[in-house]
Amino acid sequence: NYNGTIEMSVDQTALFEGAMQYINTIPGQNLPLSLFVQAVERCSLVREAYEVVAEGETYEELGQIAISNGSFEDMMRGGENEKSTWCIRLRKLGDATEENKERKFGKSIRSSLSTERHAASCMAPLLLKFGGAVQLKDPDCKLVIIEGLNRRNKILARVIAKGPKTSVFAPTTRICITNTPLCPIASFSMCNIAQIRDDQKVLDPYAGSCATLLSAAKLAPFCKTVGIEISPKINVEDVLKDFTVRSLPLPAAIVNGDCTDAAVRDRARAAVGGTAFDAIITDPPYGVRERTGPDIDPPLFQFIAAMTSDRNEGKPLLKKGGRFVTFVPHTPGEEVMSVLPSKEKLERAGLELIDAVEQPLNDVLCRWLVTFECTS
Repeated sequence: NYNGTIEMSVDQTALFEGAMQYINTIPGQNLPLSLFVQAVERCSLVREAYEVVAEGETYEELGQIAISNGSFEDMMRGGENEKSTWCIRLRKLGDATEENKERKFGKSIRSSLSTERHAASCMAPLLLKFGGAVQLKDPDCKLVIIEGLNRRNKILARVIAKGPKTSVFAPTTRICITNTPLCPIASFSMCNIAQIRDDQKVLDPYAGSCATLLSAAKLAPFCKTVGIEISPKINVEDVLKDFTVRSLPLPAAIVNGDCTDAAVRDRARAAVGGTAFDAIITDPPYGVRERTGPDIDPPLFQFIAAMTSDRNEGKPLLKKGGRFVTFVPHTPGEEVMSVLPSKEKLERAGLELIDAVEQPLNDVLCRWLVTFECTS
């Protein structure tokens, strides 16, 4: 509930920045719009991306600027998209009715229908040039007026891309239900960190209800996914239904068994032609299920040991340059290396730690989102 009246502390800023996803471009580089759109469509925390068309103090001024700079020529009669449907919406950031109060950072407030109609009427000289019909739901072209980004001016923008609708992957919408399902925003983020692309091979050795594989299939429909799950309680038919009802490609295989068993890993490899995987993405069990005894290594340690065994036998599980992205639980104050295998054990598995981001879960438990890269 940050309200903008005081400066955020360093810790608050770090948490806020850690919750964001960014699309970075190289300064001076002309990024093609198509690549920008592709990047936006992969970001689970991005709702919409806008192209700013005009900035002014009044709605009338916004319309006149848009006419003069030709930003909507394609939508006008005779334009390339003259038959496209469209709508216009008004968004306010902060509560403009509260006097002498700072806007709440990032709080979006929908305007009333009458206010939107007033804004549209003021911009009639622009909108009457459009050749297509108005369509409020899922139009071909969506215009947005944004107020509250600065003290004075209004902004007219055009939606050019939307982030993935992760709500359709929420655990409450799934057919296969487990006790500890992975949040879809987390699974999308893991796939992006792993740099999942079409035609790659992706493995989740602790697949559960296959949240990671669902996200991978959405982001890269032509990748091949494989899940390994030891629990007999997971109904594979229900898992597959979660793919089909969302019109997503099915996994190449869901292997029932222990991922630390060499024969099980061989079956997983066989499902993608007997070769190594391009990426491994997983959320291993932790909490009460993390250990089966006081001297037993947690699942992640056991799996990395299994990767070492495969590598020694000349059949690596992960390709050189591939990424292994995983969550690692810990208690507040623990450094990331204290909850990971030693550097020597990682090297024997051909892994190098390249990034770790902390995520607090509650007062007693946190987790690291850890990224390894296969170096050999």
